[in-house]
Amino acid sequence: MLASCGGDRTVRIWARDAAAAAERWRCVAVLEDTHSRTIRSCSWSPDGRQLATASFDRTTAIWQHSGGIWENVAMLEGHESEVKEVAWAPNGSLIATCSRDKTVWLWEAAPGNEYEVVDVKHGHSQDVKTVHWHPQGEVLVSASYDDTIKLWVEEDDEWICAQTLAGKAGCPSGHSSTVWEVAFDAAGQRMVSCSDDCTLRVWACRKEQGELRWGLLSTLSGYHDRTIFSVDWSKAGLIASGAADNAIRIFGEGVAAARPASAAGEAGGAAAAAAAADEEAAAAAADAAAAEPALRDLFLQQGGDSSGGVGGSFALVCKQGQAHPLDVNCVRWHPADPTLLASAGDDACIKLWRWQPARTEAAAAGARAF
Repeated sequence: MLASCGGDRTVRIWARDAAAAAERWRCVAVLEDTHSRTIRSCSWSPDGRQLATASFDRTTAIWQHSGGIWENVAMLEGHESEVKEVAWAPNGSLIATCSRDKTVWLWEAAPGNEYEVVDVKHGHSQDVKTVHWHPQGEVLVSASYDDTIKLWVEEDDEWICAQTLAGKAGCPSGHSSTVWEVAFDAAGQRMVSCSDDCTLRVWACRKEQGELRWGLLSTLSGYHDRTIFSVDWSKAGLIASGAADNAIRIFGEGVAAARPASAAGEAGGAAAAAAAADEEAAAAAADAAAAEPALRDLFLQQGGDSSGGVGGSFALVCKQGQAHPLDVNCVRWHPADPTLLASAGDDACIKLWRWQPARTEAAAAGARAF
């Protein structure tokens, strides 16, 4: 099933129509009369029986599917402003929410559809745009209007910031504007982020001086000319991005492709912005980095050192201009079928795209098409 949400204050559940001759999806349920403002985000529980929805009305709703009916079974309240995203942990025990009030909240599920706040984090200085769980479930990532990405781990019943990826002082390789979304690869060894600075940045966890740290692996710039709102990484290794230029781009690893002409100029601008950071900000960032605990082995597949064997060469393999007539707000790969991509736009439409080899001479060179 597929869940969608929007400015009409409803959630719609879609299912594949098995009776249709062609591939078709139909709306099988509408969840409404709970939120009073735009529903900004929805997240499935790991078992697919529950759905969490986050709204600009400052609440998060929990819905449960039972006996063919969807029922609102809980409301999570506490944020002082719009809730921007909700994310269910892979083991189903925790839910993370983030808000315009600059905070990240963690909620623990209890029997009887009860949810208890276990921590509230105030690490960001501006609107928190997204929260996303590491595939292994014990690391939470948040990203913000303050241009930073933060990685949180649990220590002694408290969630602490283990590392901050910032675009100016302390981490010149970071984003120079709002970070909208992040996604992990299937193994959890790499992370991709997208930003208002029109770049995608791929990060890898490596051992540096005996400590595990996330560092920049690759920057993809010049492929979108407006804010990149959404990014997702398929189990097959493809990165999809959606942006305010109405386009969807697909990137593959180890694929030879020419960089766009504008890429060098954008990279130079980012470097200039990083170099312009003042000494006071740089000193503050250095102090913060020194105080951060080392990341634990849970970042690494089977606890090994990921510094070897982690690729970093990505290239554009497909572009879909005017994928929507207005901003592309969200792109998501099917969790089990890596050839199926869903996109949502400001045109109030959801589109499903099928990734397949191009039946042309270019296919021999690795080209693919929707």
